[in-house]
Amino acid sequence: MDKNRVRFYNLMKLLERKTDIDNEFTFDDIKKRLAAGEEGFSYSKNTFLKDISVLEHVGFDVIENASDGKATTYSHQERLFELHELRLLVDAVTASRFLNKQETKKIIDKLKNLTSENEAKKLHNGIIPDTAIKSESNRIHFSIDQIHQAIAEKKLLTFQYGRYNFNKKFELSHDGKEYAVKPLAVIWSNDYYYLITRSLPDDQLRHFRVDRMRKVKRTEEKFQDERFNVDEYLSTVFNMFAGEPDYVKIKFKKGLLNVVLDRFGLKADIQQVDEENFILTTKAAISDGLITWILTWGKDAQVISPQSVIDKVQEQIFEMSKLYRMNLQQ
Repeated sequence: MDKNRVRFYNLMKLLERKTDIDNEFTFDDIKKRLAAGEEGFSYSKNTFLKDISVLEHVGFDVIENASDGKATTYSHQERLFELHELRLLVDAVTASRFLNKQETKKIIDKLKNLTSENEAKKLHNGIIPDTAIKSESNRIHFSIDQIHQAIAEKKLLTFQYGRYNFNKKFELSHDGKEYAVKPLAVIWSNDYYYLITRSLPDDQLRHFRVDRMRKVKRTEEKFQDERFNVDEYLSTVFNMFAGEPDYVKIKFKKGLLNVVLDRFGLKADIQQVDEENFILTTKAAISDGLITWILTWGKDAQVISPQSVIDKVQEQIFEMSKLYRMNLQQ
């Protein structure tokens, strides 16, 4: 193997992994590190400067820091990701439910290789993961791959679906019946992947949690492309419950203003009623998820319209009151 090419590669990796804005090397430092373990290593300053020139020519930036009375230092400071960007990625990976501990460590180690070793040490103390919710399986990776390919190729998807029972054993729904769907989009919500579909044969919008899907298969049967605005659709959905969209008016106490703005954004249609209340008008999927969300705020949220949603809220409150009256009698 050409020693010059090996030396050039080692120089690039040395600058990439060992130097940054806070860690710079002189030519003597670099020569000593490159010569480690190699007998008869020869590297002139002129050859070194030519190597630096080539690195810069191919887009590998090398910073030269010349000081009066001191040896010039060299460092590579440009990175694909800034340290704060890597921190965001590391935290996201650490917090992810669907990655097990081994996969989490493997990905974080790869992310650390995108910066210098000294900068990578600063990524070590991130957020503290809740190990109780970490996945024990890597099945989801295959499922997501199949799903994304099916969406890209507009092909039908089949799978089994299920849930855990009281014994913490996974049970397939409908005796392992195979679902067939048109996959429209994969979204990330409440720390889980969800697949948004049109189910067959009824063509109804339905959501499925990807970690609960089994034997996911991309078929060869194509389906007709349809325009589906994911952002617009998700703005109507609560707790990932599908439902028919309708306009809803809800009166809130002013203390929930920021909660509403967090959920609906600064473009939310809100009208101040008085010093203590405001009304939100929004298009929402009428579902159990919406009713649960409204009831979350207790007496600080009141549905104004439509009547069908008022009825659903009243029905839920009535059922809850029966439950608690029963407990009180006992």
